[in-house]
Amino acid sequence: MEAPLTPRQRQILELLRAGKVNKEIARELGIGLGTVKQHTVALFKKLKVRNRAMAVTHGMEVRSPGERGSAPRLQGDGVLESRPCVVMSVALPESAPGGTGRLLHQTLAAYAFDHDALFLARKGNAGDLVFGIQHPREHDLFLVLRAAHIVFRALAAHDAVHAAALHGGLTAGMVVASMNRHGGWSGEAIASPAIAQARKLALAAKPGQLALSPSAEDLFHALSPCAPAPVAPDFFTFQALDRFPWNAGGDQQAPIGRNLELARLDALLESTTQGAHRLVYLEGETGMGKSTLCRYVAARCARQNGLAHHFVCAPASGGALAYALPEGKPTSIDAILAILVAPAALRPEAVIIDDGHLLPADVLAELARKGADAAGRLVLIAARRLQGKAAWADEALRLGRLTQGATEQLVARTLGLSHASPHVTTISRDAAGVPLFAIHLARQRERGPLPLPLRFVIGARMDSLGLDHVLLRCIARESPPLNLVELAETMNASVDTVKTATALAIASGVLRRDDENRFSFTHSLLRQAVIEAQVE
Repeated sequence: MEAPLTPRQRQILELLRAGKVNKEIARELGIGLGTVKQHTVALFKKLKVRNRAMAVTHGMEVRSPGERGSAPRLQGDGVLESRPCVVMSVALPESAPGGTGRLLHQTLAAYAFDHDALFLARKGNAGDLVFGIQHPREHDLFLVLRAAHIVFRALAAHDAVHAAALHGGLTAGMVVASMNRHGGWSGEAIASPAIAQARKLALAAKPGQLALSPSAEDLFHALSPCAPAPVAPDFFTFQALDRFPWNAGGDQQAPIGRNLELARLDALLESTTQGAHRLVYLEGETGMGKSTLCRYVAARCARQNGLAHHFVCAPASGGALAYALPEGKPTSIDAILAILVAPAALRPEAVIIDDGHLLPADVLAELARKGADAAGRLVLIAARRLQGKAAWADEALRLGRLTQGATEQLVARTLGLSHASPHVTTISRDAAGVPLFAIHLARQRERGPLPLPLRFVIGARMDSLGLDHVLLRCIARESPPLNLVELAETMNASVDTVKTATALAIASGVLRRDDENRFSFTHSLLRQAVIEAQVE
């Protein structure tokens, strides 16, 4: 049985449910910011929760995406949505034996099962994989190329002649799907021109080739830690996908707005020339520039005639994967650990591990433990969030949003301008300090539908929260904003149920409530993403 909350803890919980941040709580209660933090920590422990979102919904009826049972369901639980997706279509010649075609289907189906993709079997030794139906992820592109490699390898072991004739197409676009109200595909409907486009690309591809659409190439360059370099502008070869041709070169300009982080990383790298060793965590949400800083450190090390071991992590079924840059060679975690414990070969020397959050927690912890004792090296682990800072890391650099001025500089550079303009200011304001958003909104130039990479990033974030999609739609399309009672009437739901849903959305940083108790989105791009996802 949980211990009862103190009066002060109850006050703070109610203010958290109202969407107040710590500074606002301190001001409203007339106490210090440090005191608020102490009460919040004690409150989380008493409620046995880990964060604000869990605290504000404690004891409320909230259904998570995978939860079943007694949670109340509002009318019209299913919704049609337009969602970002990645589609790969592959085929063998019709002359391939039945056993080879069956193996193709079995391999694709097993991969889809392991990675939350949709497998569409087709006659004539062909099939499609669709990623993004359950929820879009920034690493879907990696998963697609991994699938292509696994399929080719399985076929080659069974029938090398016909495996060499495998051909396919890869594209990215939008899919209309029937979704559950709180996330996840309902299994009832799916339609997308991207599927037809992937099949068309596959039909035109030569044996052994995986053809790429321009949209897939754009997505690679936007969301890959290092943009891949196809053997030609528009295709990969299946046989070469035993390694990933990541291009760690390209634009090595120092990232704008990260002067403090750059100076600190330069100083730490320089200290390794004197035999020092440092383990640094680099944290930041998607699009904040972690991979750009990783590439900068690797290039900086090379310019000083040092040695950089640069790795990109990737998800794997039941294990861990890493690829060494720039050659893209698959590397075992044991090999990285061996580098960390061996004497430093050159000075300066750096070991860079990007996308560490895609590794299992125990693997990441082992890398951190060894990295903390890697004599004569800078060990840089980049991830969205990292646990155990106090245990091993010498310091953590957290990448927050850029200032408006820095965002304007980035937009102006992307547009090829030497100075800011009203157009630059508008784009920068919309980007909200996120470098990825600034770059792609600038490349789009004129305001229109959200660029596909931003749909992926925003969709991945929104889908992970288990929010009520019907609630978000109502708030996105109503003007002026609605209050709690008006929302309940619009949604034909009880006030208590809507209160629960809005509390979760506020705690998640998606919605805010104004002084008149009316609800709106915290940023216009979130609202635009919800509006563009609507299919009536």
